[in-house]
Amino acid sequence: MIDLFCQGAIVARVCRVATVIGNRRTNDPQAVRRRIVDAAYDAFVAQGYLATGMMELREKASVSGGAMAHHFPAKRELGLAVIRDRVADAVRQTWIEPLQACADAPTAIDLIFENIIGDLSRKGSVSGCPLNNMAMEVSPHDEEMREALSGVFTDWHEALSAKFQADVDLKRALGIDPGSLATLVVAAYSGAMAIAKASQAVRPLLDCRQELAVLLASKYTLAG
Repeated sequence: MIDLFCQGAIVARVCRVATVIGNRRTNDPQAVRRRIVDAAYDAFVAQGYLATGMMELREKASVSGGAMAHHFPAKRELGLAVIRDRVADAVRQTWIEPLQACADAPTAIDLIFENIIGDLSRKGSVSGCPLNNMAMEVSPHDEEMREALSGVFTDWHEALSAKFQADVDLKRALGIDPGSLATLVVAAYSGAMAIAKASQAVRPLLDCRQELAVLLASKYTLAG
């Protein structure tokens, strides 16, 4: 009897602790905010910013109207949070970190394309580049969002340009303008991803990867 009573007390205590922890998680403002931003990011990528309503996002994030209004009184504020928190992070993880980790720009760019093509092939669908999608959709309508998107493009471009410049300094490449070549890579990838989205096929990305590799090889072979 004593053993059963002790076990029951322990179970009750564990349940109370679990309830407290659960409530803390539920009432954690930062967790709620992240949940809203995550839901908005997924929706904006899948169906677009303009086509997504706040009521729909409330349901996707499983939050109350009060919680939504507290964190994001207006849709544009949520859009800015998605750009700064999620779109910028996607570019950093997909492009900037591999550029910094690889020995040279051609190796990094080829690896990035390989990873993206592999992910899209496994997924079986192409939703496009989150940055390019939002830039095309909202830039004409909102100056602050346009500037935030431009800032993400700038960070991406500067990371590429810095890598090309480092390769020039190390005499790995000759006859290149790091800034212009960075612009070409960003534009080529963005265009290829847009075509891939329209066709729901990775072929444009495969073609882009191949042609960029040929172009960069010619610049780097000269330095060899």
